Amino acid sequence: MILTEEDDEFARIERENNMKGQPYHFDIFVPVSQRNQVLEECAKLCLEMEPFYGAMFAQAIREKKE
Repeated sequence: MILTEEDDEFARIERENNMKGQPYHFDIFVPVSQRNQVLEECAKLCLEMEPFYGAMFAQAIREKKE
């Protein structure tokens, strides 16, 4: 079997993650509702940390929601 540079890179990532004890998943599916919930939580944290700039960041994050 001939390995490409991409195959070598995937193998390297897998080796590094196995050393950390955290397996790397190449095909994780996150439901849209869960993704939107995480984005909303991030937006709220931005507002709590910095009132002025946080509002701009929160708006940008909320625009990422589907």
